[in-house]
Amino acid sequence: MEDRHSTGECAAGFSVQAAPLVDMLDSHAPSSKPSDLSQSNPVQDHLLFKKTILSAWRTIASHRFSGPFLKPVSERQAPAYKDVVKRPMDLTTLKRNVSKGWIRTMAEFQRDLMLVFQNAVMYNDSDHHVYHTAVEMQREALEQIQVLSTCLVERRDLNSPE
Repeated sequence: MEDRHSTGECAAGFSVQAAPLVDMLDSHAPSSKPSDLSQSNPVQDHLLFKKTILSAWRTIASHRFSGPFLKPVSERQAPAYKDVVKRPMDLTTLKRNVSKGWIRTMAEFQRDLMLVFQNAVMYNDSDHHVYHTAVEMQREALEQIQVLSTCLVERRDLNSPE
């Protein structure tokens, strides 16, 4: 029987192909000493959150289908895109927003990540390859986010004082 750490699996039973996200959480886990639990540092918590989210971003940005989603869409690439898509988003802009602290929660990260793919689905016809890659990436990204969220919640629950 494999241990959960090597397969990227959390106690909730979710597993993820990109285990480095879960491994990264394990390597930066707060100490379980009772004295450390009472010393929550919001700055350190945010830095860990940012590092974790940027690790997730790297996994998503290195996906085999990520190419069309890495940079903002230009008018030349997609005529009338701005007429159809009212809130453009791409992976590079998303990374910049995390790095600058404009995205501070998992929900905000997930919202903007899903926006990247939903914009592509909304703009492209259902028979276009970008439509299909957006659907595939969205599905895989949601799986990553669910696993990461579950592991973060488990870590918080394990490390919170009773």
